[in-house]
Amino acid sequence: MAAAKKKAAKRGPKTTTKPATKKKVVAKKSKPKAAKKPVKKAAATKPVAATNKAVTTAAKAVEKATAGVKKAETALSSAMTKKAAVAKKKKTAAVKRQAEAAKTAVDKARAALTAAKGVAKTAAFNLKVAEVEATVEAAKAKAGERAVEFASNLESKKSAELEKAAAAFEAKWLAARAKADAKKVKAFEKKEDSKVSATAKKVKAKVSALKKANSAKPAKKKATKKVAKKK
Repeated sequence: MAAAKKKAAKRGPKTTTKPATKKKVVAKKSKPKAAKKPVKKAAATKPVAATNKAVTTAAKAVEKATAGVKKAETALSSAMTKKAAVAKKKKTAAVKRQAEAAKTAVDKARAALTAAKGVAKTAAFNLKVAEVEATVEAAKAKAGERAVEFASNLESKKSAELEKAAAAFEAKWLAARAKADAKKVKAFEKKEDSKVSATAKKVKAKVSALKKANSAKPAKKKATKKVAKKK
């Protein structure tokens, strides 16, 4: 009986620990929810990246290079930890080989970290270049928008300016036409005056001829009367 109670007592804590392990599993499942950082990274990207493919590509390269640097740093830290652990062991032939291997691993990890930092530096430089180039494209886009706005403003002013220009042109044209017409009228008047003077001369000559003819008629009448008396 005592053995059965002991077994029951042992089984009892096991059943209580199972839900605890389930809770731990639930807690592990909740960790990935907190680790959903890609959304934050997407929100943290610069607005230029949304409008420029080169900037987007360069930003992804920077993220990848940064992750590579972190990975290399972790690898170097692990290699140095192993090297330190081997150094604490007693010096034997096997330990010496382990120490050499650990040293080689540390050297490789350092070289990998240096290379990763170089890649990260190049990626950061490329990102800066892409952002600068993106500012040029943004400036072009703004210039295009300003040109469209300027054209619309000119279009809105066109009718009023056309009326103003037409009125000014009409005033100048009328003034010039008035001067030209005045010259033409003067020239026409001179021609007409010359015609009138010529006509007046002709009329004067005719009048003088008529006067002479009129003055000569009475003499002819006297001569005819004298001839009649002789008959």
